[in-house]
Amino acid sequence: VKRINIFLLITFFYIFSAHKAASFEIVRDVELENFTKKIVSSLIKNTEIEHGEINYYFIKSNEINAFVTGGNNLFINTEILIAADDYREYAAVLAHELAHVLGGHIFRTKEEINNLGNRAFPIYVLGILGILGGAADAGIATLMVGSASVQDGYTYYSRNQEASADQFAVKLLCKNKIDGKYLIDFLYKLDQATPYVPEQTSYRSTHPITSERATWIESALIQHNGCKYSQNKSFQDEFEFLKAKLFGFTHNGNETFAVYNSDSDIDKYALAVANYFSGDHDNSIKLLNQLIESNPENPFFRELIGEIHFSKHNYNSAIKHQKISIDLLSEESDLYYMMIGNYYLANENKANYLESIKLLKKSLRLNPKNTYSWYLLAKAYAQTDNLPLAEYSTAERYYLIGNHKLAHQFAVKSLKNIEKNTTEWYRANDLLNIIANMQLQDS
Repeated sequence: VKRINIFLLITFFYIFSAHKAASFEIVRDVELENFTKKIVSSLIKNTEIEHGEINYYFIKSNEINAFVTGGNNLFINTEILIAADDYREYAAVLAHELAHVLGGHIFRTKEEINNLGNRAFPIYVLGILGILGGAADAGIATLMVGSASVQDGYTYYSRNQEASADQFAVKLLCKNKIDGKYLIDFLYKLDQATPYVPEQTSYRSTHPITSERATWIESALIQHNGCKYSQNKSFQDEFEFLKAKLFGFTHNGNETFAVYNSDSDIDKYALAVANYFSGDHDNSIKLLNQLIESNPENPFFRELIGEIHFSKHNYNSAIKHQKISIDLLSEESDLYYMMIGNYYLANENKANYLESIKLLKKSLRLNPKNTYSWYLLAKAYAQTDNLPLAEYSTAERYYLIGNHKLAHQFAVKSLKNIEKNTTEWYRANDLLNIIANMQLQDS
């Protein structure tokens, strides 16, 4: 079955200690990223950090945790959102982790991830074998999410740093008219939900006990006159939809059907996702059509229904819905352009191949490290008999996934026939120089 799932996954090894490694699955989802970005942008306004300096990584996990590493990398487990009943609890967690960044509390552990160095994280696409038609090269199934380094280990903080982060988090929340008591509320919720197990790397195992932190937070709240502000209904509505989607994705179908069992739009969204992943595409489409009727401006319902049509080989319908989702989205997304580029590429004729090239180049303009877009672009160029640009695109992909030998080979191949003095010609030469310099440094 051909499909690009709404959630894009990675597995890589992240060393917490010299003796234990854990496997992470990173997800990318536009709805999740946009909502988080909206909150973070507000929290860091008028601080020394610009929004573009924060890198988000969402871990598919049923453990409740969040942490930051060097390079302003913010890692958030999906269960954080599912455990929260109010967006202000999620905002409180974000504020606390951002306070660590602003306070300069991040340090490197003794252990680093082997052989990854400063490369961007690779992300694997669900259902990739269907997309690639059984291609054996695992490298072509990746896309890069940014230039974040993975050389920094898991962060543990001292008592003083935690106290400072909690107090600064309250300041960030109150400044943005978000009720600061939700930080305490969420801590007590975590206390009840996550019993302490030393071997597990959970939020509770890496932070001081709740009673201590509650004292620090209450002291800070007094300084901000209690920091009591009402809920933003629009934010809460967005949060409830997002939480429903995440639940449908991260929990099994039986759990989703038990928790989301009403006729509300939020429940329908969770059920649409659960039905999609369980293979009941017709019921998923039925629910999404109902949601679109009552929420015609929501781009995420359109994106999901387009994806389902794509998995059913209804390429024209997939393209139609993805076009609408792109138009409805508040800002451009490399993932959305990548997806529609793939839809055009699957709908085989030369006009569609050319349209695919145009859209995939838009994806790469927004995120040059999206290696799956580079793979699709190479495929589209090959379908239009433009082998030099196909070879150049392949060189870019191999460079990003760290295979410098193949990157060099394909860059050399492309330069034999690529048009001189074009952007691609200059970039292919740059790749050769970069790789040569890296080899010199390693020798």
